[in-house]
Order: sequence, then C-alpha cells, then structure tokens
Amino acid sequence: MNGLGFNGDKKITISFSNFKEVKFAVINFDEEELKKIISQFNNGNLMKVRNIFINPKNVDYFEVEDLEEDLKNEV
Repeated sequence: MNGLGFNGDKKITISFSNFKEVKFAVINFDEEELKKIISQFNNGNLMKVRNIFINPKNVDYFEVEDLEEDLKNEV
C-alpha cells in the first residue's frame, strides 16, 4: 500500500477534529491490520487499533509510518 513496507514496527498518528493528536508505536503491524482499520474508518464503525478504541466521526486523518524511518529523522 503506497510503498509502505510491512516488515517492522510502525508509528501511527491519529488527528482528531478538535486539533488534538495521538501518536503511538505498534509492534509487528501487518497489511491485514491496516486494511481492517481503514475499513472501520470508512464505514463509520468504532475503530479498534490494538487496545485503543476511537470514534471515527472525530478523526480527521490517521497516518502510518515506518518507526525506523521516523527515528532516523529525529537524530
């Protein structure tokens, strides 16, 4: 999906309509898990990302990045 590799850890950023953001790391994230999150977001169901539950009506966007790349950019 759009050049995102699924062989490592990911950083997920969720931006809410009240201008707040949540960022967290996910270990062993795979393409099936991403497809499930996208499906929940698109059909308006309560989104479940591991142990976090989110109302998709309050989400502006979510972003998935390679955690290793993000750490390299911070150095």
